[in-house]
Amino acid sequence: MNADNRRTGTMIVAMSLFLVSVAYGSDSKIEPTADTISSKASGIHEERPEKDSGGKPGESGGILHGTLNVVLMEERTKVLSEIDKQRKATLAYLTEERLAVMSELEKELNRVTDLFQSERQATMVEVEAMGNRVIENANLMSEQLIDHFFIRAIQLALIIIIVSSIFGFIIFRLVTKSKGTPS
Repeated sequence: MNADNRRTGTMIVAMSLFLVSVAYGSDSKIEPTADTISSKASGIHEERPEKDSGGKPGESGGILHGTLNVVLMEERTKVLSEIDKQRKATLAYLTEERLAVMSELEKELNRVTDLFQSERQATMVEVEAMGNRVIENANLMSEQLIDHFFIRAIQLALIIIIVSSIFGFIIFRLVTKSKGTPS
């Protein structure tokens, strides 16, 4: 939980710094040399000489104001460059975190995919085994049915032979009795 709070705090600070650098960076133009900064500061001083020196241009108040502007500009430049460094560091950290999360998600996806494939294969083996059992049972039942049919057919044939033998014997006896008795 402490790490989550730290990350949240870091994100808030980073976003604040980013917004400040964007807001101040769009208005300001940072000159790379001190000569241009001092000429710009003196330009600001020349626009309002009466305010800075009490109405007399060239007094020490105007020079002090120009120097103050140069110092403030330098401090502002340092602060903005530090904010930019922190922003870049934060973005690099976030990129690393995003890549780490994506890597973990990819590993988890591969694991789940492998699990699904193994489960599918196990299910297919079980279905195949059930199908084989059904076929074996059907073969066994058909063999039993065919055997039962042939046993019944043989029994019927034997009954017909026995019954026809009995009728034949009876008819033979009747015919021989009728021939043997003179009429």
